[in-house]
Formats: sequence, C-alpha cells, structure tokens
Amino acid sequence: MTGNSTIPLKRFARRRPHVGSYEQETAKSAPKLELNTRIREYFNTAPNPSAPAYLSHREVPTSEEISVAANDEAEEEVEVPANQVIGPWESKQRYLSDHYALLREDAVTPLRNVVSEMKAEPYVLEKDSVEHSYIYEKVFITGLTFAHGGVAARVTFSLRRAGKKILWEQSKRLAQGTLIALSTAQDMFKTLNPPEIDIFFGSPDEIEIDPQQEWVMVESSIGYFEAYRHTLLSLQKIAAEPFPLAEYIVGVQREISPPWYLRQQSVKDLSSLFPTTDNRRSLIDLLHEWPDQAVPRGSAPSTTAASLDASQLNALRRVLTKELAIIQGPPGTGKTHVSVLALKVLLQNKRHEDPPIIVSAHTNHALDQLLRHVNSFEPEFIRLGGRTTDKEIIEPRTLFNVRQATKLGVVPRGMKGPALSVMRKLVKDMQQLLRPFTEGVPLSETVFKEYGILTDGQCQLLIKGAESWVDLTLPEGITTAISKWAGEELIEANRRTLPEDFGFDYEEMDLEYEQLKELEAEGKLASDEEIDGLRGERICFNEPLTGPETRHVDFESLLKDDLWKVPAGLRGSLYRYMQQKVKRAVLQKMRALAKVYGKCSKDLVIGKWEHDTNLLQAANIIGCTTTGLSKYRGLLDSLKPKIVLIEEAAETLEAYVTAACFPTLEHLVLVGDHQQLRGHCNEPELEGDPFFLDVSMFERLVRNQVGFTQLIRQRRMHPEIRRGLMPIYPNLEDHESVRLREPVPGMGNVRSFFFCHQWHENHDQLMSKINSGEALMVVGFFNYLVNNGMKPKDITVLTFYNGQRKLIMRGLKAHPNLQGETFKVVTVDSYQGEENGVVLLSLVRSNKNNTIGFFFAHDKVICYQHCSRDLACGHYCSEACRAPCKCPCDNRKSKNPLLNPIRLSPSQRQTTAHVPPSHGDTRGRTDIRRSSPPKQQQHLSLNKHPSLSLSPPKRPSCQHHPQDLIATTPLAQGFRDFAAGGHRLTDAVAVATANDLAAQEHLRRLDEENAAMLFGGGGGGDAGDETAALASRTNELTLTGTRQARDGGVRNTYSGFFSATTQQQQQQQEGEREGKKFVEKSLLD
Repeated sequence: MTGNSTIPLKRFARRRPHVGSYEQETAKSAPKLELNTRIREYFNTAPNPSAPAYLSHREVPTSEEISVAANDEAEEEVEVPANQVIGPWESKQRYLSDHYALLREDAVTPLRNVVSEMKAEPYVLEKDSVEHSYIYEKVFITGLTFAHGGVAARVTFSLRRAGKKILWEQSKRLAQGTLIALSTAQDMFKTLNPPEIDIFFGSPDEIEIDPQQEWVMVESSIGYFEAYRHTLLSLQKIAAEPFPLAEYIVGVQREISPPWYLRQQSVKDLSSLFPTTDNRRSLIDLLHEWPDQAVPRGSAPSTTAASLDASQLNALRRVLTKELAIIQGPPGTGKTHVSVLALKVLLQNKRHEDPPIIVSAHTNHALDQLLRHVNSFEPEFIRLGGRTTDKEIIEPRTLFNVRQATKLGVVPRGMKGPALSVMRKLVKDMQQLLRPFTEGVPLSETVFKEYGILTDGQCQLLIKGAESWVDLTLPEGITTAISKWAGEELIEANRRTLPEDFGFDYEEMDLEYEQLKELEAEGKLASDEEIDGLRGERICFNEPLTGPETRHVDFESLLKDDLWKVPAGLRGSLYRYMQQKVKRAVLQKMRALAKVYGKCSKDLVIGKWEHDTNLLQAANIIGCTTTGLSKYRGLLDSLKPKIVLIEEAAETLEAYVTAACFPTLEHLVLVGDHQQLRGHCNEPELEGDPFFLDVSMFERLVRNQVGFTQLIRQRRMHPEIRRGLMPIYPNLEDHESVRLREPVPGMGNVRSFFFCHQWHENHDQLMSKINSGEALMVVGFFNYLVNNGMKPKDITVLTFYNGQRKLIMRGLKAHPNLQGETFKVVTVDSYQGEENGVVLLSLVRSNKNNTIGFFFAHDKVICYQHCSRDLACGHYCSEACRAPCKCPCDNRKSKNPLLNPIRLSPSQRQTTAHVPPSHGDTRGRTDIRRSSPPKQQQHLSLNKHPSLSLSPPKRPSCQHHPQDLIATTPLAQGFRDFAAGGHRLTDAVAVATANDLAAQEHLRRLDEENAAMLFGGGGGGDAGDETAALASRTNELTLTGTRQARDGGVRNTYSGFFSATTQQQQQQQEGEREGKKFVEKSLLD
C-alpha cells in the first residue's frame, strides 16, 4: 500500500467461509440453553444522579479533553490527583476516582500533545515532530460501513507529511484501537470535531458524511488507547458494585483472612500434591494443619511436593489459605510452577456447581505459557480473546473455536435476534437517507423540495423552464431541471485524494511488528468478533458536481423568487448553498438513526454473551489477559466467579487488577515480582512523584507490608550470574541443579563479563538510539561464540532500543559465517520471563553528557540478568568510568537506588569485571539489609494524598568530588562492596586461564603448520586446501606481543578475538581499533 491509499482506520479481516445459518443447523440437536440476565443488568445499570462526575464520562475522550491552548502563554494545566502509595486510602470512591483520572490522563496525553503541536506548528512534517506525531492531510470520507460494531467511516488520505511510503502490514500506523483526532483543513485544530476511535466516531452526534469536506487527521505513535478503554469502563462499573477485598486493596490491612468458601469447609483433598501409597485421598484441614515437610507421613515417596523447596511450600500454603495471596518470585524461583500446582488443588476440590476459575496474565505470551501447563491436567479450558501463536494447544480452545465445535441452540428470549432484526431495518433507512449522495448525479429539485429548501411552486417553474433548455456542457445522463438551470456554473466536485508518488523511499520495516500485535491483540476483536464487528453493508459516496464557493451573498433572499431570475454567475454558488443545507438536514437525521443503531450494537453484544455464557459455565478454567479481564468483564461477571489468579501482576498497572474484583470474588491470587519490570505509562511524568502510576497493586501492597510470601531458591542461573543480583535479592539461593552446568565454549570458566568502551552513540531516522561500534562488536562476539561451538538458537541478544536491535539484526544476517541462521535479537521489555543459555546485552548509551537512558531503571537490569542461564555478557559504554564526574546528580532525580553516586579510590576502579565464581562466594561476608522508610513516610496522614517519592533521599552534591562520598542506599552499598574486592579472584583466574588457553592454542597451530609444511607437498589439492584453512584459522587469533606481568610472569597479547578475519579488522574504523586496544590493556591489567 503506497502513497495515497484507501484504507479503513480499522483493518478489515477476510471473512471465514460461512455455510448456512448456524442457529438453524444446530437448533434441532442442541441442548436447551438458559438465559443469564446478569449480562443485561451489567450493561443497563441505571445511572445515579448523585454519582461522581467521572462516572458519566464517555468511553472516547471529548474534544475538550484533548484541546489545549495554542500558545505557551495561555497554556492550560491539567489537574491530576496524586496517588496514595503509602498507607490506606480514605474511601473506596476516592480510590476508584483517582485511579480513573490517572489512567485516563495517561491514555489521552499522547494525542493531546500531538494536537498541541499541530496548533503551534500547523505545517510541521513528521520528521520534525517532537511529539512523535503521525500526520495525514487531504483526508476525505468516501463511504460508510454499517458494521455490527457501529457505523464506520472509510477515508482516503495523503502521506505527504510522512515523507515515506508505508508498508502497512509491518507498520504501527492506524493500528486498530488507536485514538485519532480529525480537524477540518481550514480549522487546523483550533476546534476539534470529531475525535474518533478506530473507524468509529466517538459519538453518534459527531458523525460526518460530507465527502467534499477536507480534513487533517493526526495520531500519536505513543500509547494504545484501546488497552485503556475497557479498564476505564470497568472502574466506572465497580463504583456502583460491592468491592470485595477492599479492606486490603483500599485499607491495606496487613493480616489476611482465609477465603469465605474455605471457612465454610476447610478440609480439602491434596492428593495431587501428596498422593498416598494406597491411592486414597489426602484430606487435610488447611486452616489447622499443613505438612511441615515435602513428603508427609503416609505419602508416596515420589510426590509432586517432593520437588518443592520450603519457600515454595509456604507460597502454596498462602495461595490456598488466604483470600488475597501475594507471591513474590525472584528470577527462576518457580512462580508459574507454584501457580500451576495451586490450580491443580483448586480444581481438584472444585464442586460441579462452582463457577470457573479465572486465570490471567499481563501478556498473551505469558497467558499461553500458563495455559499450556494447565492443559496437562485440564485440557477443556477456554481462552477468551486475543492472539495466540500456539496453533496446536491453545487456538483450538479459544472461545470462537469451542463455539464452532459445540452445537448450541438459540437462547430463549435472547437479545441477539431482535437486535439484528432492528439493525437490518435501520441500515435500509440510512441507505435510503444517503441515496442522493451515492447516485453520481447532482441533487434534483425533488430532494430540495423534500427538505423544505424549495417550494412546490419553485420546483414547477424550474421544470417548466428546463423543458425548452438544452445544455450541451452537462455530462451525459444528467437531465434534471436543477442541472439545466445551473448549467456550466456547476464544477467538478470529486475531491478524493489522488494517487501520488513523491519519490519517497519505503518506511523502514518495523521489526517490532510482533510486539505491536501483542499489544493490539486484546483491543483487537478476535476471530469471530473481528468478522462480526466489521461485517456489514457498505455505501460509497459519489457526488460529481457542486458549485463555486462565494461569500458575502444573501442566498436566502435569492431562494424566495423564481430561480430562473437568479443571475447566471450566482447559480453555481446558490446550488452549493442548497446542497450544504441538504447535507446538514440529512446529517441530523443520520445521527439520530446512528444513535439507535449504536444501542442495537450494544444489545447485539449482550445477545452474543448470553449465548457464550452457557459455554463458559461448563468450563473449569477460563484464561484471558489482564486487558481481557476488563474487555470481557460483563461476560465473566455473569459467571459469578469466586477465584481469580493473575500472573505477572507486578508489571500490570493497578487499575487492570482492580477490574478483576468482581462482586462475587472471594479469592484473589497475585503472582509476580515488583523488583523486575514495572507497568508501562505513556506519559513519563505520571511515573514519578506524586502520581506513581507505574506502581502496581502488587508492589503497593508489598511495600505497605500486607502479607506475602517470597520464593528464595532459583533454578535458572549459574551461581556466578546469580551473584550479580545479590544486592537486589540478598536471600536468593541456588538449587543444586544450577551448579552442574557445563562451561560456555570459548569463555574458559567465565560466566559473567562486562565490557566498557568509548564508542559514542547516535540515533536512527526514527530517533531511536544506536551505537554502530557496539553493534559490530556484539556481532563479532556472537560469531566468536558460534565458532567455539555455541548454537545460534542458544544465544539471545538484548538491547533497550529498537534501533540498536535492528542494527544488530542486520549485522548478524549480513555476517558471512552466519548465513541461513535464525537469531533472537529482542528488546529487554519483550523478553520478560524468557531465558536462554547465553545472553548478550547491548546498552548503547555513550555520550559526553553521561546520560544512560533506560539503564536508570534497575528493574530492567534485573530482567536482563535473570534471562541468562549460563553466560551474561553486558556491553556498557560511558566515559564516566574513567572521566571526571560532571555532576549530573544535582539536577536529576533518580528513582533507582542503584544509581546513587559512589566515589571509589583509583585502586578500586575497574573497567572490566567478572562476577565471582562459586569458589569465591561472598554472600556470607556481605550484610545487606533494607533500610526502614524515612521518618516523613512513617507518619503520613491517612486522610490526604501525600506528594511523596519512592526514590531514595536526595543525593548530596558531587560538585567538588569529595573522596569520602559514599552510597546512600543498601543496594548501592552492596554493589560497592562487591566491586571493591569480590571480583579480583575471578579476574586473576580468568586472565591466567585465558593466557594458558591462548598459549596452548598457539602451540597447537604451530604444530599443525609445521606438519602441513613437512607433509603437504605430496598431498595434492587436499593438502593445499588444509594449509589454506590452517592459515585462515591462524588469522583469527594472532599473537601480537609479549609483556612482563606484575607478578613476574609473562603475559601474551592476542588480537582478532572479536573478529572473523584479518580483512574485516582492517576495514574497522579508527574508534573500533582504539576500543580493541583498550580491551587488550584491560585484560593485561
């Protein structure tokens, strides 16, 4: 799709083959269905006149919400409440209203910023936009689609301001669910009418039908409104419902009670955990007894629980016995494993009349991962919505496929049939109403008479005068009296965007397309919903002629007389005036019909859910993402769920978890780790003091000391890598299995390696940070590991920047030694929860200002470190490691306690460091405790929303570089102690091992060369090839010098360590050669 393209703002999917009427085919053999009225009650709750104002806000933001002043002097401030992250909230309503306001602000801010920029600079190009704007001009509405989801508009537009041709299948532009603003080309956002969601207008009162009106359309490349939309609606619904678990969520009560259903019957069957030797049930009173060992007396020696450590057993007990169970799982400690075991027990004790158990996760990937585990003991689960890549296990269990495979009849007194019947009639009425603008001829005198613009007498005079009038200038087939009257004053009105080619190159393909699809999946209608939501009859506007625009003429006075008396020069302008009056009258009627149509669309959703609730009620486990919890909340609420389990709860914004608090909820399980990734906000300012929107419910409750259990034994990382997390997780222990890992080929016994350089960063065309020198080094090191026996699939490259990710991917694909291989090069955020044998991390940042970007967020550091099983190699570049401090800490507040200034003596500074191996464990010598909250946080008023920060106390100024300046937090102190001596033993061993291996390799190659010289003459071509191969391999690792070491020994220096051939080394830039010299010097030192 190039240049000007006619596409809908919501992409239309191909319809699946639909054979016959599904209801008719299955009605005879289908079981009798029941009508669940809870869905209607959920949607049709009468508004309370005295309710807070936010409950009456509509789904799509109004033009006032995204309107801002056009100049800085008159800039308006948006009032946003502070977030209460320490201590209890004063009330349920205050909690809900403030979170609603914060979340809505985060959803609207990106588009508001774009509109503000357009007002200040109406002709700005995309490449010059500082607000990440996507701008489309010459936008014309070409038709309407009467879809099941509502009345939709199709538009054409120009991409001139983009400066690129767009590959739509790989582009983030106009993704379904994006919030878009339209303004007339003349107005240029001085006023906004209308805002638009997808291809649907924000309200029936804002629908536009004039195909001649030119618009300008903008969207923000930041954020995704559809993901917020349903959660905002859920918060409004909860305000009028009972709020279960409010004593913990709102009141932060620390002691947690058992679930109500457990208090009624506390004896449960735990045979799935502790099977007995005689296959009898293991009945245990969960409120009064719990096995104090993995294999209790009378159990079979080989039990599921036997593989659990003590912390996992404690976590399992908390999940089963607390109505709000919070489980913190550091990297590799088995969070999902505990969740799965808990689901087994809950399912084993589920009665037939009990509602399904709801399981959820922040991402589709994590949800599918959890459901694959569930499939082993409950294959009849149902997955709601979203996109799945698992075609074998998960896709057959989506609601759509289950519905197709299950013969169900028609719900008695259901709303689906009546809604469809009314919608069909409304479509015919709207088509008839719009017919004058679709026939391809000028409006006739009959149309003007119908809308009261001309009288019957004026029409008769027009017809009588036109009978003897022949106008050869009119197109063939246009014979109406009004056309003959206007004559050659009519002008061509076809103002559709014409095909254009500015000679632009194609926009660079976004290799993060799958990440976009992950985000888009829950907002997107899945499978059947996508077909039904966009299926419908379509009309195209065809208005060929109009008149010239003339101002300062009293057209109303001209309409009072015989139109033949109007001067010929004004007839075209008068026709245009009458044409616009007809459009306004039609538009008013069209909006009224669209309002009724929108009500029927909602009734249709209710009718479909009345059908689906019969399927879901028979399931034992239902899965959906946290966005799906909001999107399908009315459907899930009809099932009266009692138990909800949420994975990745710590990286989910609080409002998404609040949406899971159904009125019937008795048991909520939150599993995650607040010390890893946090939730993502569109507006960075909302992440800091005093809003803390990125602080999840999980983190807030843990920091308020609401009861939780932490898992402490990890089974993923080699101990050497795990020690890098000691300042974050001081109590984290290693399972025996991780100590038996084979060493990484080519790395000696080194498991964790940090490389520091001085190659400066840059940015690509999309303003994403890149570092070409670092990318080349990563590619070379990747090739080195492959040459030493690693498989490419066992190596993952992580980076914080998409530009760097694409640069590294191109380098790997272009490398001659890696042709045909598949590579894992991803961003840190998208790799959360994944793992691989070797992880290479490219941090990119290296600049004179000593800014380090995303590395400020220590949760991302943790995410990176725990991804690696065997080798973690970090490449970080900043002059700060050797250059004098330039004091950025005085004017920058850090939320990361790891980044407080640490002044080390010259002997303590290291440019290359290794995490100590197992024989150098320093945990016993490092006492790391979390400091108590500052006094001002311990005595907070519980009746106010404090403006406080989770950041450490303000750091002292380093302007004068005092040598005795020390870290101000325990985390930084831990890293300081570690760097002060914990690495030395490993460095010494690594250097000695590397030198020994290099010497042995050099001697081996000399022996092979001598053998080739002695015996190669009689070997013909084979010997010649072998000699050439040996010479080639010799070039890969060459001895360049010998120096005297400090301990009296000899140290050899080798080059070519990170390059494949000598020829490639010669082609590297001067900065890369300097970096290589630095590496050699670091190893020697």
